[in-house]
Amino acid sequence: MNIDGSTSFNRLVDSMVQKTVQKLNQELYLTDTVLVSDFVNIDKLENRSRLGFLLSATLKDRLLANNITVKEIELRKHFALGENGFNVLSRDTNDINTKIDNARYAFVGTYSITTKTLIVFIKLIDLQTGNIILSSQESTFITDEILDLEKTNRMQQIYTPIVL
Repeated sequence: MNIDGSTSFNRLVDSMVQKTVQKLNQELYLTDTVLVSDFVNIDKLENRSRLGFLLSATLKDRLLANNITVKEIELRKHFALGENGFNVLSRDTNDINTKIDNARYAFVGTYSITTKTLIVFIKLIDLQTGNIILSSQESTFITDEILDLEKTNRMQQIYTPIVL
């Protein structure tokens, strides 16, 4: 947490990357590209919150700072994190193969919010085997900022009865 009470997402995600960077360097070749998914709340399995987008952008930044090539792709159009893991959303595998362009690995990020803690997880998955190559986890205390970023902008429809 920062002095002003805000959450240091950069420090949180960087800590996870630094825990894994040595093994990452053993696994990845200089020419390897990794895909990074949007972070999803494992309790909702949705990737529509600003918190998920912020964590994903921060992970991309921290990977690039460690000389790991990241491919920008909208994974949510082609993949989803379901109850049984990382799922392909298209039957057109040629379309997906063209878009992922020889990427061997993908980082999948998830998080969970308890009453007092935000717990964040990253996993590096081998796209050819489905094996989890490495993972890391960090947590921080819940702040109003985190709760605000997690809110969904769904407006409830209110029906007013028509009086004739």
